[in-house]
Order: sequence, then C-alpha cells, then structure tokens
Amino acid sequence: MMTSYHKLKQRSDLHLPRKFWHIGGVLLISFVFSQVSRATALQTMAVVTCLFVINDFVRQQVPQLNTLLMSVFRPIMREHERHQLAGTSYLLVGAFAIMIFFPSEIVTLSLLFLAVGDPAASYFGIRYGRDKLIGHKSLQGSLAAFGLCTVIAAIYYSTHNLMTERLLIVSILSGLSGALAELIPIKNLDDNLTFPIISSVLLWGLFYLFGGFGITQF
Repeated sequence: MMTSYHKLKQRSDLHLPRKFWHIGGVLLISFVFSQVSRATALQTMAVVTCLFVINDFVRQQVPQLNTLLMSVFRPIMREHERHQLAGTSYLLVGAFAIMIFFPSEIVTLSLLFLAVGDPAASYFGIRYGRDKLIGHKSLQGSLAAFGLCTVIAAIYYSTHNLMTERLLIVSILSGLSGALAELIPIKNLDDNLTFPIISSVLLWGLFYLFGGFGITQF
C-alpha cells in the first residue's frame, strides 16, 4: 500500500534532482555521440533504449518490481510515472530517432537544447511563470529556453565554423527553434520525445536556408 512517504513529485513541483538527472543524462548522450562513430552511437543507443523501455513496460506488469524501482529512483520520478512510461524512456526514443534521421551537427545541437533549454523552461516557468501561453507552459519559461538555446547555438556555430557569416540571425532563429520545440504540444505526447524531434526538424530547415549543409556530414 502506498504511504505518504512514497508519494512522488508532480509536474508542478520544482524537482531539482530530476532536472540535474535530465541535464547530466542528455549531456552524456551528446558527449558519447560526438566521440564515437555514428554506427557505434546508433548501436549503443538502440541497446540502451530497448533495455530501458522494456524494463519500463515490465515494471508496470510486476508490482513488486515497480515498487522497488519507484523506491530506488524516487528522487527523480514523478507520480504520473508510477503506472506509465518514465520520461527517460521517451527521451531515449527521441534521441535515438534524431540520430537515425538527422545530420550529426543537428543531432548534437538538438541534444544540447534538450539538455539545457527544456529544464530551464521548466525551472523559470515554475518559479516565475505568471503569463501562460499553452497549457502549463509560460512566457517566462519560453523566454528562458530561447535565451539559453540562442547562446548555445552561437557558441556551437562559432566553434564549429558553421554559418558564421550569419551568426547572429541563425543563432537567434536556432534559439527560437529550441523555444518552440519546448512550447509546442503534440497531443498528449511527452515533451522529452517531441522536443528533440521538433527542434531537429526546425534546425534542418535553418541549415537548408542558410547553407549549413555545405559542410555538414552524416
């Protein structure tokens, strides 16, 4: 029987350990992706994603396992995940999907946006989000995501010599892509899944329009 001790955090809670888990996990994925071959990255992500998602389904069918895992991972789990897929499962599927379909530079940038922009939007939205835009998403949270994603994009483009002749405009538009990816809801899908896919699609459009594909390789 669930006791108050086992009650997990809600979406409206600040939940800092979860945000640190999210940032660290996505940055690790991004780092590994940038250090190994694309084939190795895809193989590794396929194995990790399958194992995690299968475990996520199995725990929902085995109450004892579910109780154990909820207790072990209590600091980073939310109440709605007790009997649903965890956000990490959606995140892994989203990251794996963009690795399959998008060029390396777009994958890395989207992962960096996901690592920093998404938790920043959540943090500032919960702390300071007075003006609601869509659902529980706020103007303040979206502005935080936009600002951080813009800075990340500018640093990334500068250090990788990408579209530097139009650095300001492409950085701003890239930041807007990250903010829109965090803001736009797609039915009831988890934004850990939709964020990297939407941002990758938008970044692909920017690369196409501003000549980023001239030196971009899969």
